Amino acid sequence: MRRQPKEKPPRRTPDVRRRALKIIAAHPGGCTEAILAAQNIPADVLIGLVSSGLVMARSELLDDVGAVATTLWITAAGEWVLAAQM
Repeated sequence: MRRQPKEKPPRRTPDVRRRALKIIAAHPGGCTEAILAAQNIPADVLIGLVSSGLVMARSELLDDVGAVATTLWITAAGEWVLAAQM
């Protein structure tokens, strides 16, 4: 009996990461996760950008109900990557 190979998670194209970086860079005061979600940027892409040091994030509790807003900023490394790709 043959084992079925595990499905690999879909790889995100560099275009999605680059587009996310451009959107975040366009908001110097910080870009909310909601803005990025409205632009169809998946959360796993944002997590990858934060993990790689290209973006920094801060989550804030908005009210007593527990609503959380996450704001992202591009780092110097993220700006460098964008400049290098132009």
